[in-house]
Amino acid sequence: MKIAVLFGGTSTEHEISLRTGTFISKTLSSMGHSVKPILISRDGRWVIPKEYRPEFPEGNSKNPEEYLKEFEELHSTNAGIFSSLDCDVAFLGLHGTSGEDGSVQGFLKVLGIPFTGSDVKASALAMDKIRANRLFQLAGMSVAPFWELRKKEYSENPTSVENSGLEYPLFLKPVEGGSSFHTFRIEGPEDLRKRLPEFFDAEEHAILQKFLKGTEVSCGVWEKKEGSKRILEALPPTEIIPGGEFFDVESKYKPGLSQEITPARLPEKIISKIQEQSILAHKTLGCEGYSRTDFIIVGETPFVLETNTLPGMTETSLIPQQAKAAGIPIQTLYQSLIDQALERAGKIPVG
Repeated sequence: MKIAVLFGGTSTEHEISLRTGTFISKTLSSMGHSVKPILISRDGRWVIPKEYRPEFPEGNSKNPEEYLKEFEELHSTNAGIFSSLDCDVAFLGLHGTSGEDGSVQGFLKVLGIPFTGSDVKASALAMDKIRANRLFQLAGMSVAPFWELRKKEYSENPTSVENSGLEYPLFLKPVEGGSSFHTFRIEGPEDLRKRLPEFFDAEEHAILQKFLKGTEVSCGVWEKKEGSKRILEALPPTEIIPGGEFFDVESKYKPGLSQEITPARLPEKIISKIQEQSILAHKTLGCEGYSRTDFIIVGETPFVLETNTLPGMTETSLIPQQAKAAGIPIQTLYQSLIDQALERAGKIPVG
């Protein structure tokens, strides 16, 4: 098949997406598909190869400018997006805003191009931590107490945040964002007053959420094909032991700083709860294809943190780790995502 892999993007997770997109492209190429890697630069430019060639930069993905230059030198590119996408399906390797929030999904849907992962509505809901948390609560899931704050409200009344009623310590996080960028642990009111101006220099919308002390766990879900039906199957959850005070950007991506143990070292009763809740989160938001939900386990209760509709897909990412632990080849998972995208678009018959 002719598969376009979209990666990079304009979000703070650009660098991580470079790793995801490169890994996806190489894996799909090894499966025999014709791959067209489409790199979206940090300033929103689409760098689209004219031909299908399984060649990928070997440069340092931690330097996006260097990666972009090497990519452009490697590929003869075409600036006409509508004519040059030319693919059977788009495999999304994007993360964060403008990639995971329904924007690109809507763009591809208008063009009539099948794409992997969740549709527009589920992508937008999952990306919005406030709305997602409210839906999780309605579904009967446990959620840490939270409070919403917008930049405009803060600018007009900076002291209003002190009346939130939340207990300290708490976390200050972007409502839309991932990989723990611009995420801070706040110890008290004075700490919050210092952090908010810095936070709102980069973000428009904040969620303040009570800190819960417990075990951090993440669990993937995929839609397994059985005959003419698709069955939701939860993967073995991963236990995360952060190298710092929480699973921040450095803990997530600096090798050896954190431990990720798959399957999680938890009683079977708790594992089952986590898997059931991951499937419930997937269904509550209307996700498709696959997702990954993060939890804090307090006692025997999983508190849901967030659901990712386009989770990381590098060699060391959690979903590939969990698929391996379940005995599912990554190629099987990828092909399932491609088939699901085509079925949703009515491109191939179900069954």
